[in-house]
Amino acid sequence: MTKARRQIGDQSTKGAALGLCVYGMVKQNFDPMLIALIVPLISTLFAWVSTKIGDPNLACLFIDKDEA
Repeated sequence: MTKARRQIGDQSTKGAALGLCVYGMVKQNFDPMLIALIVPLISTLFAWVSTKIGDPNLACLFIDKDEA
């Protein structure tokens, strides 16, 4: 699989996880303003985790550090 395809898969996975987080917060009746404040934090957390697991230059979970 090419880097571009893995990057697309990675971003889609993180987007789906972020969507599930928002869905859960809405179902738990979180304040909409709080959700708006938390979403960028969750996105930053996902990017940070990606740099620790995968390629730190792309913040991609699916590209090995050794491959970059």
